[in-house]
Amino acid sequence: MKKGLNILPFLLIFALYSSAEGFRVGGSIGPYFVADSIYKDTYGSGNLIYHGFLSYDLSRHFEIRAELGYFKDKGEMTLTREEIKFSMVPIVLGMRAILVKVGKFSPYLGVGVDFCSFRERARLGDTSGSTTGFHLEGGSYMDVGRGFSLDLGFRYVTAEAQPFDEKIKLGGWSAGFGVGYSF
Repeated sequence: MKKGLNILPFLLIFALYSSAEGFRVGGSIGPYFVADSIYKDTYGSGNLIYHGFLSYDLSRHFEIRAELGYFKDKGEMTLTREEIKFSMVPIVLGMRAILVKVGKFSPYLGVGVDFCSFRERARLGDTSGSTTGFHLEGGSYMDVGRGFSLDLGFRYVTAEAQPFDEKIKLGGWSAGFGVGYSF
């Protein structure tokens, strides 16, 4: 986590001294499929994840992003069938490269660092922790006029946590549909 935070000041300085296009703010929603088989046995395949984001265009082809997400799910304990709840808050720092502009579409590829805090609540006790992961993503912006754009994309996150003896893969695939406003 410290490595990612050490990079942030350099990205901000670079952003201030580059030829910028502007800011974009918005939100997105989409399914998140956690990769871990133990998670799937307890909760099922996944649920919706919500993100709010702020991005800054370094140039016409590069942007840096900060996102705050929220994911929750509930399931049943394997043996006792008691309700168990899981929540995760990812803080994401990333960069996207806008490949080309084709009409209203602007396809992109991106990478980033994901700082995930998680909590599992059950009658027998709570578990919480945090982990750091990385993601790769691809998608496209679609301009819809007056500074508004739609964002359709896919992301794969790698993040492992070890609250007890077993490693849990909190990463996985997600798809997102977002709306942003540029200013």
